[in-house]
Amino acid sequence: MTTKLIADYDRAIKLDSNHAIAYFGRGVAQYALGRNQEAIADYDRAIKLDSNHAIAYYNRGNAKYALGRNQEAIADYDRAIQLNPNYADAYNNRGNLKSTLDDKQSAI
Repeated sequence: MTTKLIADYDRAIKLDSNHAIAYFGRGVAQYALGRNQEAIADYDRAIKLDSNHAIAYYNRGNAKYALGRNQEAIADYDRAIQLNPNYADAYNNRGNLKSTLDDKQSAI
């Protein structure tokens, strides 16, 4: 099912290469398949097209975290929170990651 979604997003991007949501959606599908590098590339493109896309920053942070790129993940969570100060999942993931890195005070 997820590979079908990727093919659908590929077609959408072919029709409109400036459609941030298509890149975002394909990134979600790539991440679901464990293709973190590809997901990051898609989130990068979505963010380039829509720099206020808080969920793209959050999801890119998740993909970076999965690759052990912890400081980059924290920066993405920070940006997601800056764009949406009520983004509970971004606070949660950032706190968990900081706790994992033994930055307990900042995690709190």
